[in-house]
Amino acid sequence: MRIDDDLITTPYWWEAGAPHPAAFAEDPPREVDLAVIGGGYTGMSAALTAAEAGAEVLVLDAAMPGEGASTRNGGMIGAPHRAEVLNLLGGARDDVGRRMIAEGVEAYAHTRALYTDRGIDAGYRQTGRIQLAYTQRHFEAMKRQADTLNAIADQGVQILAPEEIGQHIRTDRYFGAILFPDHGGLHPRMAHDGLTRLAMAAGARVAAPCAVTAIAEDGDGFRLMTERGEVRARRLVMATNGYTTPVHRWISRRIFRIPSFLMATEPLPPEVIDRVAPARMMMVESRARHSYFRPSPDGTRILFGGRAALHPIGLRKAAETLGGILEEIWPEAANWRVTHCWTGFTGFTFARVPHVGEKDGAHFAMGYCGNGVALSPWLGSKVAYRALGDPRGQTAFAETPWESRPYHFGGAPWFMPLVSAWWSNVVDGADIREAARDRASR
Repeated sequence: MRIDDDLITTPYWWEAGAPHPAAFAEDPPREVDLAVIGGGYTGMSAALTAAEAGAEVLVLDAAMPGEGASTRNGGMIGAPHRAEVLNLLGGARDDVGRRMIAEGVEAYAHTRALYTDRGIDAGYRQTGRIQLAYTQRHFEAMKRQADTLNAIADQGVQILAPEEIGQHIRTDRYFGAILFPDHGGLHPRMAHDGLTRLAMAAGARVAAPCAVTAIAEDGDGFRLMTERGEVRARRLVMATNGYTTPVHRWISRRIFRIPSFLMATEPLPPEVIDRVAPARMMMVESRARHSYFRPSPDGTRILFGGRAALHPIGLRKAAETLGGILEEIWPEAANWRVTHCWTGFTGFTFARVPHVGEKDGAHFAMGYCGNGVALSPWLGSKVAYRALGDPRGQTAFAETPWESRPYHFGGAPWFMPLVSAWWSNVVDGADIREAARDRASR
């Protein structure tokens, strides 16, 4: 692919998204019922829920709200279907896994309604999502996955044979696919800004940029030291996910960040989009590199993301890596230009499933592992209810594993460059070799 000399390194979404509300500049109040640290999807949903329940709410963000993963992702939204959730089935946590899958369907319905029924123009459209089998073994696993998901909470999941893929995506790269019809796409910046306006209209206040530099327990509440003075809060919600810092060390040692890289092509003729992605769906590969791609909401570009590395690298290098994968899928992409490439952090737990919890009175929801567009508003609402002592906060995601490791000290994970080298050469390399053998035996 041809990468523009003046490659734009801010998200494509930021150009078309609605402007941020101007009220972020005000100094925070000195005392509130509930403080929410982090102003992404989780934090704004928590603020909206608590404010509508009658609490005085303050959202604090070290940057501009939403400028983390909430407005940097691929805009794909649907019920969770990651293999890590399925791996909980059949063992000691079988019931938790089943309830997580069922609740994930409910979470998607909740978030979809938030963006369609409350006056938010999030650019939402139900498109369906197709996960493409990179190897024959992956395709066999998809068949079992479809049976399991439909048995727990019938989502109409379908298996597509190789000859059926062409009506959705034109490529001979894959060995079959699993289709999730009740999934969609949205515009992340518009979704976040609309959610922010709802929270503020309900009475939540937002102070940003306003980093929290220290947290101290204070009787029946907390003292938060911020860049704009001290705030006392009776209750506290942490909603920082992949941007969690050691300001709360116990939490930060149980969450680590992995970058995801995305790029946008130049505007392409309509006939090109019709040819390569006729169904205009959300598309994901099954390989370890976890490439995900889609047409832009206006149908003029291809947006392509994935794990160019598991640690920060230069964005031109990331664009070259992603562009090489895109050319494997659609060889004609070699003639396309890349105009944008950007990155953002996703929050991961060591169990690779999200978690909602509480430590010494501080409540938190995070660790979406790249599946947060639908889950984070849902779990933001849940964690707000839990902080308020409302039984509506009950969730299966409070029963998931929440572990640390002796080598993770919180903050930036020093070990990820080592993991990245192993993953690229061993894990992804194994997928590539297996796919080559499968193609040779076709």
